[in-house]
Amino acid sequence: MNPYLKAAFILLCIDLLWLGTGGIFARAMFERIQGAPLSFRFVSAGLVYFFLAYLLLETTSYKQAFMHGLCTYAVYDLTNHAIFEKYDWRLAAADTLWGGILFVSARYLLKNVF
Repeated sequence: MNPYLKAAFILLCIDLLWLGTGGIFARAMFERIQGAPLSFRFVSAGLVYFFLAYLLLETTSYKQAFMHGLCTYAVYDLTNHAIFEKYDWRLAAADTLWGGILFVSARYLLKNVF
């Protein structure tokens, strides 16, 4: 299997855990911010995981994997917190930490299981 597709698939599978739990709180917040129900754009989501897969494949250690995930998610969450008044800082902090956990978990699975 193509390494990018494999990495993207692993990231998506693990991230579904967070999206299924933390997503409950995030959905309500995003709907308050935009004033409408969320709509999902599959092409954009696929591209996100493609770019995350590239970063994951470039990691050479678990520490680096954690920092790549943490920094990537921090850019997203802190930008949202900076520009959206109703973006909850607690969700931003939790999601940022999740980025690090996601990348470490995905690196482990990529290197040791798949």
